[in-house]
Amino acid sequence: MAQFCKQCGTAHAPDARFCDECGKAVNAAAAPAPAPAPAATPALPGVKRRHVMIAGGVLAVVIVAGGALAWLLAPEAASASSFSRAIDAHLAADEAVRDKLLCLINLPYQKEEIRVASYDSSTRQWLDILVRSGLYNTPVEQGSGGWVAQSQFVYALAAPGKAALRGDKLCVAKGVKVAKVSGYDQVRDLGAQQVAMAKATLTLTDEAAWFAKSPDRALILQRLPDGDLQVRLPMALVDKQWQVIDEAHMSQAAMTDAIGKASAVQGAGMLDKLKSVFSFGGHPAVGKWQAAMGNVLEFTSDSVINNGTSTKATFTTKGNTVTIAPEGAGEAAMDIIVSDDGSTAQISMGGMRVTTLRRVRD
Repeated sequence: MAQFCKQCGTAHAPDARFCDECGKAVNAAAAPAPAPAPAATPALPGVKRRHVMIAGGVLAVVIVAGGALAWLLAPEAASASSFSRAIDAHLAADEAVRDKLLCLINLPYQKEEIRVASYDSSTRQWLDILVRSGLYNTPVEQGSGGWVAQSQFVYALAAPGKAALRGDKLCVAKGVKVAKVSGYDQVRDLGAQQVAMAKATLTLTDEAAWFAKSPDRALILQRLPDGDLQVRLPMALVDKQWQVIDEAHMSQAAMTDAIGKASAVQGAGMLDKLKSVFSFGGHPAVGKWQAAMGNVLEFTSDSVINNGTSTKATFTTKGNTVTIAPEGAGEAAMDIIVSDDGSTAQISMGGMRVTTLRRVRD
């Protein structure tokens, strides 16, 4: 079928591309219709968009705050750091406890002069150490006079010695802190209370100048109540934090408050329960002890062993004091006052202190 140019009307072949008369393009393929543009997403109104952002921020804050609150409410874990913190805080807050560790009390240091009999070589040797450290002047030998004449040595306190005094005590440093601690891996449940017995090795801080420079520093350190600077302290988780329980000064009211939400009756017996958990067995003095002269004493639940000789005895305990009554004629009763941490003890007879003992640990 003939086809005609739409511009000039001239006939052209069906497959012609241009009109022979006017040159207009014929039989051109129709351009495809453009695809409809996708519908635009309607923009959120400004107020609605702000609400979404605020809601997202609030949710993030709630999540973070919830995690922080859970962390704050969680009880402190038993660890070297938590035990060290608790012990350091205890030592920093209690001057009396520090003085027991840092001060010498074996002589009346507050006196201007100490007079020592010539035969008392042990005391003279000790004071000679303090002379070399500059705390005392060189001793002066004098006669005592009287019916039985005997010489004695007079040690006069020097200015550095006066500066080192705290009351009647001679102190080697102002502070002490934990260098190493153990026991945090042996926590026990005592009823609803978590407890542990910490063993801490301490180090001195802010040492006195005379002590730091003394040629006999090691010998002086050994004369401290805890010369090895190792202490054993009962710990308890109180108000979600580990704290030291002060056995020596804790009253029933303080015990009830410190041990938690227990009743007053439970609080009164808590310390005895704690002692029983960590006791050495029998009474507080059970175990081996070394006296100042070097001999070793051993106390069992029913006997005293001195240099391999065993003597039956009756033990009566009141607090930290153990009264020993040996069986047999001629044996005198004596008291052993065990320190709060169980590391040292004092033997007294008739109210007079005889010697100091140091626990021998296996």
